[in-house]
Formats: sequence, structure tokens, C-alpha cells
Amino acid sequence: MKIRKIMIGLMILGVSSMGMIPASPAAAAEASITPAILEKTVDPVVQQVMEAGHIPGTAVVVTLGDKIIYSKGYGFADVEQQYPVDPARTVMRIGSLTKTMTAVAVMQLVEQGQLKLDQDVNTYLDTFEVPSYSNQPITLHHLLTHTAGLDDPIYKIVSHSQKAAWPAGSFLPQYFDQQPPVREPGKEFAYNNAGPGLAGYLIEQVSGSSLEEYMSKQLFEPLDMTHTSFQLDTDGPNLAQSYAYQDGAPRQIPFTYIHLPGAGALSAIPNEWAHLMITLLNDGTYEGRRILNSDSVSQMQARQFSEHPDVEGVGYGLYRDRLANNGMLAFWHTGDIDGFTSRMTLIPEQKLGIFVISNANAPGTPLPEQVTTAIVDLLPVTQSPAAPIAVSPTDLEQYARDYTLALGPQHGWGKWYKFLGGRDFEVRTAGDKLSVRGVFPDGVGTEQTKSYVPLNNGLFKDEKLEEYIWFHQDNGTWKMTFTHGVTIEEKAPFLQQPSTQLAVYAGVGILWFCLFIIGIFIYVLPLILRKRRRMSGPTFLIAAIYSVFLAGQLLYGNSEAFMLGYPVWYAWGFSSLPFLATAIAIGLCIHTFRSGRMNGEKKQLAVLGRYLGIALSLGYTFFLLYWNMLSLHYS
Repeated sequence: MKIRKIMIGLMILGVSSMGMIPASPAAAAEASITPAILEKTVDPVVQQVMEAGHIPGTAVVVTLGDKIIYSKGYGFADVEQQYPVDPARTVMRIGSLTKTMTAVAVMQLVEQGQLKLDQDVNTYLDTFEVPSYSNQPITLHHLLTHTAGLDDPIYKIVSHSQKAAWPAGSFLPQYFDQQPPVREPGKEFAYNNAGPGLAGYLIEQVSGSSLEEYMSKQLFEPLDMTHTSFQLDTDGPNLAQSYAYQDGAPRQIPFTYIHLPGAGALSAIPNEWAHLMITLLNDGTYEGRRILNSDSVSQMQARQFSEHPDVEGVGYGLYRDRLANNGMLAFWHTGDIDGFTSRMTLIPEQKLGIFVISNANAPGTPLPEQVTTAIVDLLPVTQSPAAPIAVSPTDLEQYARDYTLALGPQHGWGKWYKFLGGRDFEVRTAGDKLSVRGVFPDGVGTEQTKSYVPLNNGLFKDEKLEEYIWFHQDNGTWKMTFTHGVTIEEKAPFLQQPSTQLAVYAGVGILWFCLFIIGIFIYVLPLILRKRRRMSGPTFLIAAIYSVFLAGQLLYGNSEAFMLGYPVWYAWGFSSLPFLATAIAIGLCIHTFRSGRMNGEKKQLAVLGRYLGIALSLGYTFFLLYWNMLSLHYS
């Protein structure tokens, strides 16, 4: 989720009657950023990216001080109806930017003493319990910084209708029952929707109101965000649609409804979302109304967790970056849901806020990031980038290894994504730098090679961009961390590698399919023609069962049905087919053994082949069981 860091500068001197003194941050920003300059800068960037990426609509809102100084819509919110994007009227889905609002609500309740950031979250739960990892409790601090050590909640996470959507209080007990925490809390950053989703549920528990009711009263009303809501009015005239460009035309993407509303269910009007930016840039006040205490805002913006001492890390509901050109802090968050993609950037020292949202994704650098970069580049550069330290090629050799990115849950449905989506990264020395080749988590989607220069203590910076990686050891295993992203491990031994697991899954599956096809010709057709068969009926049936299962698993099990949740017929019926094949294999084994002893069968090759098929069936079913592809799960 990490995105390219933005480089800006600020050091404008003003002249007063008393002599030369530094200008105020607001004055510096006002001198560099005006509505006219913004329009001249933003228009060509938006138009170029929208045209190249086939993006129907975009909204850009910029705040300075306590005012909106720029607000403009581009293209269409609804292509079919030809409704234009209007930042003052168009309702757009903001996805994970909801997490920032959830953090604000949590801090309000912390101020009131109803929640504590360092308290075991189970203190606030009545109907279920969050499992601990190594008897270490999970706290709100962990939830808001993505360091709770939770497993990936990707199965049955959304619905296609609001009526079918599960409330968090129903989803979370099932999630924690099937997917307990997978690592020690507070040890590692790993982006996860379950953390903020649980934080949103805790708001409901201690306030006695639904998340919608609480935020409407305590946040949306005082912030004049009257159109911001967790409830999506699909019939509303101002609701933007989202699109994917397919077959030469924009295709509308159906809306989904996340079962963890505190993590990504909000929809908002861009101009109204700017009110939250103004609040966070003005010590928690908006239009004279106190939303948060200044200390709470400071806590949200403080470095609450960092992957490395020299990296700014994360706050509560906000990511932090120390901007290279002037050393100032910038806070940001992004959101992606059903084709909508957005980014909010805050620069408190200049009281500058930027919000960009579009209703389609495009390959390469996201439009919101490109627009944000263009805006902050208007500010003057006043600081040179940090110089790399001198590191000998010998020192660099310790990092030169192959690493594997294997994202996916460790428990429950979807465990197999760890090998289906596995990617390898090659790290090699290149003089006094490191060369890293692979498909980067937030790259362009294809293999890239990037050059990194050493900074300090295993920390390296992209030679061209403000992106960092950090190499470190954990229990003797080398790891590479993409800051604000994921941590990946040194490539495992051959048998444990995702590519090996994928080869087993695909290779044996293809073998079963080939046996099935062969069986049609040498078993089914001979039966029809009343000729002697050459392949046993049970073996053919086993091959047929695996072929049908694998086809269904690939075409349906990995489809949108996964995120919506499998129906009973698939979860308990279809996914049990390999068990049936195994039962037939065991029966065939018993029959072969008995018939061989009783009749003195001498056809050793035929018997051996039959036993190999039986062993293959047993082994493959266990493989599928281990990766949680069947109705019963290994973990």
C-alpha cells in the first residue's frame, strides 16, 4: 500500500519593517500556491492521466489555512447519465480513508475516558473475545497502527447489497474464530482491515450507538459533512459510479459493502471531506468548533510505530513522511474501493491539505498521487537530499539474496493465495548500491529493476524516488521491509517455495486431467463399443473427480465468490469432492491388495501403477487440505 513519497520544499523569506525575517508557513504557501497557479498546474496533469488511463472522472480539492482555495471536478461521475463530477455535490466512495475518520472518533472517546489506547481490547467486548498471540494482549494502539499481528481478512469480507452486509459485530467473531492472530503485537507493520474494523466496533460498544449514529452526531454534523455516511444511497442523483476500462469502453463496477465499516465504508462529497483536513491542520478545530483536543491531534500525527529508527513510520490513521527537500512532515492516507481511488495529504507546517479522488484505476502511478506530486512541487526547494553513506561491496553482499513476497491469510479460506500470488525479488550488489528486481507491491504491475543507495543501519533509498527498503534479520532469517508496505522473507528452501507449491498444484492437477481425458478414450469409449477396457473404472472416476474439482476451484473458487463468501453447496459439497476421491482410492487399494493375494495376480506393472495412482490421490488430497482448499481446513 505504500505509495511514492512526495518531495517538496519550503524556505521563503519575507521582508518586514524590522528587516529580513522568515515568512510564516501560511504566507510561504500563499506565495507558491494560488487558485490560478493550481488550475494551470493541475489541469494538464489530470487531463493527461485521465485520457491515458481512461478514467471517467476526478475531483481535486486543496485547502490552505482554514479555507478551501481550490475545488474542481473533471469528467463524469456517471458516464451513462453524463453527470459531471462536482466536488461540491458529487458523492464518492473513499475506501480506506475511512480509517482516518475512525481514528478521530477513537481519539474523541479516549479524551472522554471511555477508551484507552493501551488497554486490552477484550476489556470492551462482551459477546466474543479476541485471541492473543503468545499471551500478549492486543490494544487500540496496535489496531490503529496496523501492528496487531492479525491475519488477512479477505474471505467473505463484502456483500453485493447493503441488506446482505454483515455488521461488524457478526463478522468479527467468525473471523477471529477462524483466523487467530499470526504474529506478536507491536512487532511488525502489516496493513490489515480487521484492525480499524475492530476499532470501529469498539466505538459502537462503548458509545452505545451504531458507528453511523455516533459519527453523524459527533463528527459529521459539527464538521458540516452532512452527506458523509456509511449508508450508500444507491438511488441518489449525486452518487458517482466507478468504472474499469474493458474492450474499448468504460464498464461500470458493481458496488460492494464491506463487513468492517470502520475500515472502508464511508462515502463523502470531496468539499466536505476537506473539512476534516482543515480540522487536522488547525489543532482539531473547524469553524470555531472543537472536534479534537490539540493533544489528540498531536498523538494522531506522532510517530506511533516505525519499521526503522530513521523512517517516520505511522501515526493513528495517518502515514508519516519526512519530506526530503525541507525536512517537514507530511501526513497522508489513501483509499481504494470498487474502482474508486483517493489520496489525502496534509502538510501541517504550511497548513496545506490536498484531496484527490477518481472513479477508475489505471496502470502505473495512481492519478491522485500524480496530481498531489504536481501540487507540492510548486513549493520552493530549500534542502538537499541526504547523502548516502559509504558502504563497501563486501558489506552489501550480506543483503544480496533472493526474497519472496507471499501475501495471503495463514488460516481459513484463501490460504492458497500465498503460493498463487507468490513473487520473487532478486537483490544484487551493483558497485556501492543494491539492485532490486521484481514486481513491486505498489509498482506498475510488471517486473521492474530499481537501484537503491545505502543510508544507515540496513536502510536503503530508491536512487530516483522517495522510497525506502530495510534489511534486517529475525531469528536468523533475512527480511526485506518496504516501508509503509510489507515485510518479505529470504527465499525459503525449494520444497517450501510458493513456486514449488504452485508447480505441485498445477502439475498434479494437469496429470489428473490428462488421465481423465485418456480415460474417456480407453474406458468410456470401449464401454460404448463393448470392447475390453484398459483402465480401471475407479481410477477413471478418481481422475474425473479431481478434474471437476480443480476446474471449479479455479473458475469459481478464485472468483468474486471468494470475497462474497461461498454458498453451502460449494463450501461443504463441492469442496468435499477430493475426500470422495480419496475414499474411492482407499477402496481401490483394499480391493487391489485382496485380489492380488487371492488370485495370485502377476501383472506387477499394472498393480504398481494402480498403487502409484492411489498414493497420488492420497497425497494430493492432503496437499489441498493443507492449503485449506477443502471443506475441512488444516489451519
